[in-house]
Amino acid sequence: MLFAAVGSIIAAEWMPGLSVIAWAAALSLLAGTALAYSSFPSWTAHLTGAVYGLFTLGVIGATHPSVAGQTEHWRERTALLFQKIFAWIGEALNNGASSEPVIFVLLLSGLFWMLGYTAAWYSFRRRRIWHVILPTGVAMFSDVYYYAGQNSMAPFLLIYLLCAVTLLALSHLAEREASWLRGHVRFSPALGRWFVAGSLAIAAIAGLFGWRLGEATTSAAGRNVLEQLSQPYNELLARWNRLFANLNNNISREVDSYASSVTLSGPRNLTAEPVMDVIAPPARYYWRAASYDHYDGLTWRNTIETATNAQPFDINIPLAGYAERTPAPADFTLYRGTDSIYAPSQPLRASVGTQAIFEQVSNSTVNLVQLRLPVPLLDGNRYTAVGSVSVANVEQLRAASPDYPAWTGRYLQLPPQVPARVFDLARNITARAPTVFDKAVAIERWLRDNIAYDEQLPAPPPGVEASDYVLFDVRRAYCNYYATAMVTMLRSLGIPSRVAVGYAQGEMVLDPNIPDRALYHVKDDDSHMWVEVFFPEFGWVEFEPTAGQPPIERFEPQAEATPTPAPTLPPPTPTPQPQGTEETQAATPTPEPQPAQPDAPANPPPAVNPNANGLSQALDQLRNSWLPYLLLIPLLILAALGALRYIESAGLGKLPAVERAYALITRYASWLGVGKQRQFTPYEQAEALAQRAPQAQAPVQRITDLYVRKRFAQPKAAHSEDGEEALSAWAQARSYLRRTLLQAIFRQK
Repeated sequence: MLFAAVGSIIAAEWMPGLSVIAWAAALSLLAGTALAYSSFPSWTAHLTGAVYGLFTLGVIGATHPSVAGQTEHWRERTALLFQKIFAWIGEALNNGASSEPVIFVLLLSGLFWMLGYTAAWYSFRRRRIWHVILPTGVAMFSDVYYYAGQNSMAPFLLIYLLCAVTLLALSHLAEREASWLRGHVRFSPALGRWFVAGSLAIAAIAGLFGWRLGEATTSAAGRNVLEQLSQPYNELLARWNRLFANLNNNISREVDSYASSVTLSGPRNLTAEPVMDVIAPPARYYWRAASYDHYDGLTWRNTIETATNAQPFDINIPLAGYAERTPAPADFTLYRGTDSIYAPSQPLRASVGTQAIFEQVSNSTVNLVQLRLPVPLLDGNRYTAVGSVSVANVEQLRAASPDYPAWTGRYLQLPPQVPARVFDLARNITARAPTVFDKAVAIERWLRDNIAYDEQLPAPPPGVEASDYVLFDVRRAYCNYYATAMVTMLRSLGIPSRVAVGYAQGEMVLDPNIPDRALYHVKDDDSHMWVEVFFPEFGWVEFEPTAGQPPIERFEPQAEATPTPAPTLPPPTPTPQPQGTEETQAATPTPEPQPAQPDAPANPPPAVNPNANGLSQALDQLRNSWLPYLLLIPLLILAALGALRYIESAGLGKLPAVERAYALITRYASWLGVGKQRQFTPYEQAEALAQRAPQAQAPVQRITDLYVRKRFAQPKAAHSEDGEEALSAWAQARSYLRRTLLQAIFRQK
């Protein structure tokens, strides 16, 4: 079990060099076993184990490349190691940031030393198996829960579960057998095999349903707990990211959290998992969640704390007005939770209650910075948000005044560790740019042309400022670093700017029958950070320095040419009424207390021969034959069918009938490999699915027609009987799709 947990940590690749924790685990098991069998009193054994552990950690730390690479003498290595430890503690106490790799290695090594030592101690001295299983399980499942990379964690989970269940079963069986022997109770020697096999079967069933426990957070009780715990937890996670900025960004998320800070870390590994669908007027968008104004060289923070409670569609505070901006309404359907409202560009209002964070820009007006949610929205929830989108053209932005109001001073802050060569580079790039807009465009273009896009960029070494690291050391970046470099250079020129986070627009799907609305499919790998520059007349305007994103195209009037209308948004449509959130409820199982088991006697009485009569012999022959296993076959078939029924409909129970039927055929399309190469429209998906399962063509086509009519047509076009018709069509399609899926599985095998 311990080494399954170690393997999962190493496979997660949070940073290079973590394989050393396997040595800590192995040595701790040896030390714990030796001390458990020794005649030492408990306190003497624990003190000795602590001394061994500290010595092991000292050797691991002193041989780490970040320490050993600087000196060959052990005394100097030890002094340097203590210096790094105390510096990290100082950063932790002062809410600072650190990218020191040896600290994370030491903490993990210390954790697994304690886990290995306690596992050996409670196995061989105290005989308390739960003290062995639970701590290791918590460490392993925490790693698996937060890991979102490409390496499979399933083998480590399987090894852990098999070892844990086998250990628990054998321990319990040994205690029961001892009790039976004391009571002269007859039992079969084969009982042990049956007991362990039954325990493993129960573990498999529990594991199958255990994957769905995450849905408990969507219940009413779960949301209440989430309301109380999410904010402190998110801030704790943000602090963790600051203190270990060099970790690879492999963290999985069920709820996107936009805490008060974001740290520039190492490689990020995003997936094509859908995050949300957005319906809005067709245009280029950023789905903005938050912005940050303060930069310390490694971490961005939001220092604006003024907030007010905002009712649905009513911010109830006077917002500053800017020229050449238009309101853009957007309807969001979430496939991943969020603790902040996404809105097109600058947020204005939303259909759900929020906490509006704002900054005062005059005696009577404010600018919204973020719309936070007191209770996170979860998978399946929907809302409408309205944002303010700039439609200013190039000529207007070039003519913008360079006289900035006093409140923009916070957007000129820079940390003292930014090297002078970053400022010199900014001046060289913008030497021929006469206006603020031209300077911003020059820096934006230079970054796109000269810095290669690389999502596997390692975190900056300790003490190295992020923009300098990108501009001069590695000449590679992903969006967080592109945006940081651009804002750093802009601020050095006296141009107020900040970074914003959320998502790029994703894939836009146009329906010729609805020209004034577009559907945007947003995925996990659309997660993004970009730049906002302030223009006194026009407010905050987006810039895109990331080479991995398409450039922003702005209308530029041409001399002696027929003017072309500016690419403004269509007139805003009436804002839909707020839609209630849809909550999927799942009961949270309450663990049953385990009864205390009696200790095995030191000298058990001799066992009574269980084969004393013919009936016992017949039962033994039956147990040792294959007949019980044959009887399990129909039960396994029923269990498989039930599991398939559960898996295919999991999470869809609260959807309306038409959407549920369409989600079911979409799920089968995904299982059959339809749409893996690219995103399909509903009708393209129906056609591709019909090619895989021709007999299901008619019902699949009918479900698609009903879904498209309900989703994209006018509300009056839908009929009350559509739901029954969709479910009836699904009942016809289900058997064909199941058959096709099974055939595909067996063909692969």
